[in-house]
Order: sequence, then C-alpha cells, then structure tokens
Amino acid sequence: MPSATIWRAIRWGFVALFASGACVHVFLALATPRSYDGFADTAFFGWVHDGWQNIFMAHPTVWALLLAAAELTIAILLVKVPRVGYVAVIAFHLALMLFGWGFWLWCVPALAFAVPAARNSFRSGR
Repeated sequence: MPSATIWRAIRWGFVALFASGACVHVFLALATPRSYDGFADTAFFGWVHDGWQNIFMAHPTVWALLLAAAELTIAILLVKVPRVGYVAVIAFHLALMLFGWGFWLWCVPALAFAVPAARNSFRSGR
C-alpha cells in the first residue's frame, strides 16, 4: 500500500492537471475558439460527434469557458472535498473516452491513478 505522501502527490498532480487545463481552455476560448472543431471527429458514436458539432461548436467560446470552469471546479473539489473531486475526475475521464481511441491513451493511465487514489480517499475518510 502506497504511503500517504504518494496519495497526496497523486491528488496534487490531478489538481495541477485540472487547474492548468482550465487555463488552457480559457486561452483557447478567447484566442482560437474554432480550434475545438475537430475534437469529436473520432468519436465512437454519432450522437457524440453530432452533439459536439451542434451544441458545443454552435457557441465554442461559451462552452469552452464553461469547460474551463468545470475543470477549475474539479481542481478545487480535489483540494476541499477529495472524495467528490475524485468522483468528478473519474467521470470526466470516462466521458472523455467517448471521443475516440486516441483519448484512451490519456484516460486509461489517468484512471489507473485516479481510481486507486479515490478508493484510498474513501477508505481513509479524507
């Protein structure tokens, strides 16, 4: 069983990842909102691709800013309420996997850290 230091490092790694992701999305939303256009091209299901094109890309600046707010919220939850934060991290990565196999290259390793860290958070009461 990893030490508390390892679990803390994993949690803070996710905090940094989601906080920096929020910053990236703010930049992209304001500088190049059309850069999100091909994001769902490799989605597994037509409804994911169509939803992305018809909903997100209808107003990419607004949706990208909301995405940034969601990522920042996840980072804050990981600091304030780790159990809820980890549930959000896991849900975020599972949803991201709907966008195609390429995202699995990121999500599977991320989940390999997030799921045990969440389990530890629930077991330790923190």
